[in-house]
Amino acid sequence: MQIIPAILEEKSQEAFTQLDALRGHVPWIQIDVMDGTMTPGKTCDLLDFVGSVDDFSVEVHLMTENPIDYLEACDTLGAERVYFHLSAVESPSAVLAAMDPYVFTKGICLSPQTAAEDVFTYIDEIDAVQIMTVVPGEQGGQFMPEMLDKIPYLRERRTEMWLSVDGGVNMQTIEAVAAKQLDAAGVGSGISRADDPVDAYERLVKKVDGMEYI
Repeated sequence: MQIIPAILEEKSQEAFTQLDALRGHVPWIQIDVMDGTMTPGKTCDLLDFVGSVDDFSVEVHLMTENPIDYLEACDTLGAERVYFHLSAVESPSAVLAAMDPYVFTKGICLSPQTAAEDVFTYIDEIDAVQIMTVVPGEQGGQFMPEMLDKIPYLRERRTEMWLSVDGGVNMQTIEAVAAKQLDAAGVGSGISRADDPVDAYERLVKKVDGMEYI
């Protein structure tokens, strides 16, 4: 299971500071995008990252009611995987159709109130699902272990699909997460707010690698 640091910042300079700390140590990063439509908070402009993430593989997590507006920026950034929230859009089919011209992997994100079965209608049009284990937009929010119960339904429906979780993952919750045979876990404040982000990342990786049932 990969550990993917998540960048969620209102000011681009703070995001760049986090990226600089992780550069050369971390293969993947997740950039979280909020514009005030789905969540109260807002993050810096996605295009601010152009030229600053070339050393990473990038996935983008769009927490917005208007994900189509950001697809071109995701492409410009060189994103390899893009998630939008199923519950935040009027027409998931329209969003998926708008993603067709781009090379990045299509992903759907499930908020806590969204059932695993809700994604089955679109399961053959996507290659990744991310399950929120906190309330979206609340970095450092309370981990919801019951959200992990969605994983077997999705894995059974499509065994080869990329499955990840996002939110509340830290040294106290990592065992419960990793035991679910996920492909990745997004980690925000558990890494970005640590005194030593690289050490926090490496400790999580070591914990996962040391688990016998991984």
